Amino acid sequence: MAKKTVKARVGDSLCNIAYLNGFGDCKPLREEPANAYILNRTEDPGQLHPGDVVTIPEFQIRDESGGTEATHKYVRRGTLAMLRFVHGSASATVAGDATLSFLNVSNFVTNKAGTPDGNVAFPGSGVRSFNSDADKDPDVFKVEVLDIKATGDLDVELEMLKPKYDAAGKLNGHERFPGAVRGPRQLKTVASKQGSTKRFRSCYLRLVVDPGDKAAAPDQTLLASDMHDAGDSKVEILDQTVKAFYEIKTCPMNPKCRSTVVLPIGQDRRRIRLAINVLRKAPGGDPVVPIADAERRVWTWFRRVYAQANIAPKLVQATRAIDPVENLISISNDSGLSARGDGQIGFTIHASGKPDQVVGPITPAANDTPIKTARALAALVRAPFKAEVSENPARFVDPVSRKSADIVVTEQGGARVTLTIGVPIANRDTRQTISIGVVNPLALESWAVPNGNNNWNAGSLQQRTVLKNYDSHVSTADDTVDIFVVDTVTGGNRGEAMMSNHRIDPQRPSTTKVKWSAFLISSTMNAGDGNPFSFPHEVGHVSGEVVHATGANAQLMRNGTSGTNAVGGSKRIRDGAVTYDAPASDFNLITRIRTEGANLLERW
Repeated sequence: MAKKTVKARVGDSLCNIAYLNGFGDCKPLREEPANAYILNRTEDPGQLHPGDVVTIPEFQIRDESGGTEATHKYVRRGTLAMLRFVHGSASATVAGDATLSFLNVSNFVTNKAGTPDGNVAFPGSGVRSFNSDADKDPDVFKVEVLDIKATGDLDVELEMLKPKYDAAGKLNGHERFPGAVRGPRQLKTVASKQGSTKRFRSCYLRLVVDPGDKAAAPDQTLLASDMHDAGDSKVEILDQTVKAFYEIKTCPMNPKCRSTVVLPIGQDRRRIRLAINVLRKAPGGDPVVPIADAERRVWTWFRRVYAQANIAPKLVQATRAIDPVENLISISNDSGLSARGDGQIGFTIHASGKPDQVVGPITPAANDTPIKTARALAALVRAPFKAEVSENPARFVDPVSRKSADIVVTEQGGARVTLTIGVPIANRDTRQTISIGVVNPLALESWAVPNGNNNWNAGSLQQRTVLKNYDSHVSTADDTVDIFVVDTVTGGNRGEAMMSNHRIDPQRPSTTKVKWSAFLISSTMNAGDGNPFSFPHEVGHVSGEVVHATGANAQLMRNGTSGTNAVGGSKRIRDGAVTYDAPASDFNLITRIRTEGANLLERW
């Protein structure tokens, strides 16, 4: 019989192919010169990769005696040994269970099972048959081994593989993690025989992303985490792969044949565009937190939390320190009132090395809107200065028709601009006010004050002054989440999101440059690991267009995130319905981000 070739499948081995082709073991295939490249591999010598072309040596035909005029049964050989990943099923047979083609980071509290976020203990490593509580987590998995010659429990090993990137940052392969961090990224587990079948299964397993979750179920978890603190911020969680292998005990050769399967993490992976801006304490001074510390939060806690949603961060520009500015004039700030027509409005522009420029004063007519007054003033601004006018949405406490307006003044050469009001109070319009936005990064004016208005759609005067000066974007002004780090905010919050508001209150949607932004205080973006979920939480507001999850303490979007990392902390993004207070409904946040925040995402 002439030689033939076969192509290796996922999980195949030389022993398995030999058995399928009539040989008792892999020795004839290993001795075949055409298969030498498999035996001589630097990594995993003698082990097959999917797609490998294996040459089958000539098979020696043997005669079998048998009486004539009688029926003789010959059994066609099937699979000898093969490994696969499964979820498990209450209804399908063991053999009929679906084979997994990818794995997900678990969204459940690691040591819990059941519903909705885990109301019973996660079944331990001794539970290797179907369990209805564990089954509630769609991301749990098991390793199954089919071995028709095996007896007793079988040993299976799993390991996370580290992605490799080329000079352009493109993924070009995988390798083992360095020995110093490899331990929690490896797992040895036991597979037990399932009923009368020849299939053996492990206990329920999970992928987790931080050491606290790993410690909560150490013999049932694989750590798929970042490498930032080990000196490599490029390693993306969602680029890692999970390798599992089973050594076939009946293989007579050395090294023995293994059935190996490697699966990716995640499906429908996306990147969310971020820009990190750290305010300086004073113009030209030190930032409120070091740039490297703020960026570390991106590559650690943000990356870990959003891996549950198959989303990774992408910085669209270098993280930067920015000056506090005072170059915004607001007309009818915090009221949106029209003019009474009984006074004047004007201001003066100052810039180093430039003559002062007096703008106005003008006398608005009765009932002139803020945007009309702002445009009239902006039209008087002359070179080298430039004025940009924008209208703000009505605050939640005001009628929808009452909208303030802003003027941002810049100098064409980039000189720092400051403003003063050029009309005495006694001579100003008594209803339509003029205010200057002066940013205080040590205690930034919150949208939660005055009076607890929570005007995240319009923001405070200081917030708008920052946003309208420093908005970042790739192709449009609305495709990136801008993060601004300040020392504190006057409302006492750890973070404040500037939501689009197009679903929560469609009559008061936020505007370009203001929406899809957030302010975070220094204790959430410093070198430590305190308040690890504030940053991911605020981006959840922005990208998901939701306020807070109710009655779900483990969820990322609950009101008030955990101050420290813990297995039961507020870091989960449930892949299922959660009740929110605004909009008042049930939402799947993973789906919600992909729909409401679609413009912020890009494909992998």
